[in-house]
Amino acid sequence: MERDQIIEYLKNFSIEKPYVNAMWLEGADGIGRVDEYSDIDFWFDVEKSHQESFLSECITKLGELADIDSRVDEIRPEIAQSNVHLAHTSEYLTLDICVQSHEIRGKAVTCYAKGDIAEAPFVLFDKTNIISFYEYEIDKDEISHVLAQNQNRMRQMSRVTKYIKRGQYLEAYLKYMEDVVNPLVKTARLLYTPRHFDYGLCHISEHLPLEIVRELEPFYQVTGLEEIKEQLNRAESLFAKYKNRVMETCRLNEMDDIG
Repeated sequence: MERDQIIEYLKNFSIEKPYVNAMWLEGADGIGRVDEYSDIDFWFDVEKSHQESFLSECITKLGELADIDSRVDEIRPEIAQSNVHLAHTSEYLTLDICVQSHEIRGKAVTCYAKGDIAEAPFVLFDKTNIISFYEYEIDKDEISHVLAQNQNRMRQMSRVTKYIKRGQYLEAYLKYMEDVVNPLVKTARLLYTPRHFDYGLCHISEHLPLEIVRELEPFYQVTGLEEIKEQLNRAESLFAKYKNRVMETCRLNEMDDIG
């Protein structure tokens, strides 16, 4: 089975349901980056009263297409979700089915920024016009706030060095990630994905230029206390570079940054 067959199969099944308002794909399909390793991120907007039952209907329908050889469910008030895999399909072709409650989520979360490189819908049908687009503008106040938070984290490297001096690798690694690496990555994301500065490493190789990815990789390749210690000075220097570029790009001044 090809991915297009599975997509069309679920579309034909769900479009006739009066309680299903819309169906779209996110992930690689949404941003046009599908390759042989891509899964399928299905999204449905349905009436709250049918949220969980419709998810079960989808699973049952897929089971008629092929045996389901793995399944992981997560049910929350606003989203009923199941990640399944069909037998005799590519091991990478997992189907992530998300059924959102129209009453709880609705249009507020189906308004996408035009040209977003991280999130975009590939709309299969939209009966009630819940999916819309807007022109994204950088929120300077938010950028300033996040940048200041990152800077303050970096200023607390003593939370890392004390564990280095104590010879406690696991504790040092934890604080190194929290107070050095994570704010560094978040600041890099402010440059290229400001709307998604909190995405961490999720698809970072696609969202950031290769040269930036290569600069960040060594911070995750430490294997001992000495290597963590060696990376601290480099992290400070790189953070200063990213910070200055963010301030220049977003036209912030120093008071905006630390305010």
